[in-house]
Amino acid sequence: MNQLLLDFPPPSEPAFDAFLGQANAELLHVLQAGQAPFVYLWGEAGSGKSHLLRAWTAQAGEQGKTACYVDVAGQALTEDKAQAERLAVDQVECLDEAGQAALFNAFNRIRQSGQGALLLSASCAPAALAVREDLRTRMGYCLVYEIRPLSDEEKIHALIQAAQARQLHISPDIFRYLINHWRRDIDSLLRLLDALDRYAVTRQRTITLALLKQLLQQQDTP
Repeated sequence: MNQLLLDFPPPSEPAFDAFLGQANAELLHVLQAGQAPFVYLWGEAGSGKSHLLRAWTAQAGEQGKTACYVDVAGQALTEDKAQAERLAVDQVECLDEAGQAALFNAFNRIRQSGQGALLLSASCAPAALAVREDLRTRMGYCLVYEIRPLSDEEKIHALIQAAQARQLHISPDIFRYLINHWRRDIDSLLRLLDALDRYAVTRQRTITLALLKQLLQQQDTP
């Protein structure tokens, strides 16, 4: 893969105001208010679940609370981590037995003490999870939201706004091509926009569809 594509700028710090689209307005309000002790999000890959969990824990940290984000697809949920005042558990479908026990205990602690909060995410609704039944019962305490992905037109609008903020004038047709030939989640699309901007500058070229195609073709170049 071409080094330019690998050298994406790091993702910006997650924030609620960077979560785009209007279909999830109620969910955003609930998370920003921070009053619900148990919330469960589910949706397709790239819908923004991880972004919301990380924004939620960042907000809790800014408010002086102990906050912990754990993506259990890559790290274990331990009893120590589960003691956080604000615990965000990403991809709960990947929990092992010890992680399920730690999450079960976290549910009980928060419910009995009235202190703390849990935010969970998965690719499916709670009823479809392959977890122990007593943990699924605890998930019945949660407010459950299916994250609605951005429509293609919303993605194009977001990309146009991002381009304008960078003082770039790019045809919407270029963005329509991009969302059909690149990863479809908005974070990847925005990072590709940054790469495209740098690619055009280094080659002293105007951003055109031909230039975008050239950049995308290079992802397969050793």
